[in-house]
Order: sequence, then structure tokens, then C-alpha cells
Amino acid sequence: MSTPGTVMNCQHCGGTLSLNDMTRPNCPFCGQVLPHHARAAEHAVLVNQVLSNQIGAQYPGLTPGQTPQIGHQYGAGLQNMGNFYQAQYQQVNQAVARSMKTAVIFSVVIGGIILLVTFGILAATFLFI
Repeated sequence: MSTPGTVMNCQHCGGTLSLNDMTRPNCPFCGQVLPHHARAAEHAVLVNQVLSNQIGAQYPGLTPGQTPQIGHQYGAGLQNMGNFYQAQYQQVNQAVARSMKTAVIFSVVIGGIILLVTFGILAATFLFI
């Protein structure tokens, strides 16, 4: 393993690769995929499967395209986070709307019961006086 700042050689053609060359997926001399990029792509596929399984279990309403994915290039971050957050916001908004509807119905029912009891007490008071 080399120390930071040193150059490396391509395993396919032996060309000298600078640090800038190693950030690219292919060797600039022979065009072969650099081993660390190929390995990163393999890891990305595995991580994406795990993410889809884990997030799919937590959020069963998500379609496969809405789960975040890791890009296949070396050092890539998560992609599709906007779709994931949008789906989460949708689910939260639906839950809030349901709870507000339930709270309004509950309040109306309790208020109606209180009014009926109050009018019943008043009617009984006037009838028996």
C-alpha cells in the first residue's frame, strides 16, 4: 500500500497513475476499470440491496424507486434522497390528516354528549320544579 501523495501503477498496463487519475473510474492509458472502482461498484450493489430491504421493511408503502440508492462510482453519496423524503412527507401528511379528522370527530361527539346531558338536566329541572 502506498502512502498518500505518492503515485501508483495501473495493474493492467503498468502506467503511472497520479492521485487525480485514480479518482477516475478507468485508467487513462489502457482504459481498463481501476480495481478500487470495480470493487466500489460491487459494494454499492450490495449496499443498495441492504438499503432496499431495511428501508422497505420500515416503510412498506415505498416503491423500489423511492428508496435511496448509493451510486456505483467510487466515493459516491446517496441518490434518490429527494424521492425518499417526499414519500416520507407524504406518509406523515396522511397520518396527520387522519389524526386531525379523528380529533375533530371525537370533539364533536363529546361536545354533543355534553350538550345532550346539559339540556337533559335543564329539562328535568324545569319539569320537576
